[in-house]
Amino acid sequence: MMSRYYLDGFGTEDELNELLASDVLPLVRELQFKYDLKVMGKVMNVGYPQTDKDSYMMCYPNGLAVCKVWTTKVGGVKNDQLEYCFRSPYYAKSRGQDQNDRETIRSTKLSSLMAVLKRQGVMRPKKDLMDSKVKTVRLGVSALRKAMGDSDKQNAFTTDEIHVMLANLLGESTDGIIPALDLNKCKNTLDIYKEADRIRGVKKEESKRFFKNPFYLIGIDDYKHLLIGKFKMTAISSNDSSKNEYEIIEDFKRYKTIEEYPELLPLMTMMKVSYETKECRRLGVLNFPIQDKYDEGLDAAFFYGSQPTNYEHSWMATPCPT
Repeated sequence: MMSRYYLDGFGTEDELNELLASDVLPLVRELQFKYDLKVMGKVMNVGYPQTDKDSYMMCYPNGLAVCKVWTTKVGGVKNDQLEYCFRSPYYAKSRGQDQNDRETIRSTKLSSLMAVLKRQGVMRPKKDLMDSKVKTVRLGVSALRKAMGDSDKQNAFTTDEIHVMLANLLGESTDGIIPALDLNKCKNTLDIYKEADRIRGVKKEESKRFFKNPFYLIGIDDYKHLLIGKFKMTAISSNDSSKNEYEIIEDFKRYKTIEEYPELLPLMTMMKVSYETKECRRLGVLNFPIQDKYDEGLDAAFFYGSQPTNYEHSWMATPCPT
């Protein structure tokens, strides 16, 4: 019964019994049956002062958060009619009092609410959510490449100097062009270009080493839960996430603490020590750099698609042991 309704590793017997006795169970059961959603647990129902009930966060089996559900009472003076409520940040009505209201679907009839979910395409598919999470790796790729150095080819030549070089290259006259070519300047610029090519090669090889082999992808949300999976990029772009393609080595799973994933404990311990005296974001027991960064000492890339929320994560990636 626990595994039917709750995510693996979440929920106690007491919590299950509370769910089974609650008014919201029929909605939870429908979402589990039709969309394979699981309960993560009770969470604060922020933004709805009209009810003192907490909502239940529901996720796909791999831990990706999808929606919150709860019930309230409506019906005029007596206020005795049960209303089912569903909220997701992946859907918004065109009208509403505020963002909370626009993201929420309500109905006193469960069948009507479920019909709206289907008709409006409210439920974001698991594959779409997976893509949105894994493809933020482009930010990690960018952080890694940036740490390798500057590979831009820049020069300080004036347009007249470039004119002289083009004329000499094409065997044309340079009469009337004032500047003479400074060979030292040419040599220094050529050295800069060669170094840029070298750095560009390093960036390519490091990106391949890090992301085209299996790597851990670790996200942390504002519940301080960890989302951990193993992936391999089959196509990489640091600029366009739509060009990133990946292979799932081990699907995401939600964990309450890093102790539940022993193979990453040594790295997380080093990470905690490394950043405990530095300016950082303290996310539960983990310390993250404030900005996107590649840490060579940890061989880890840190990146942010957004601030951590109930649904969004701060991310880090690190290669799996070979």
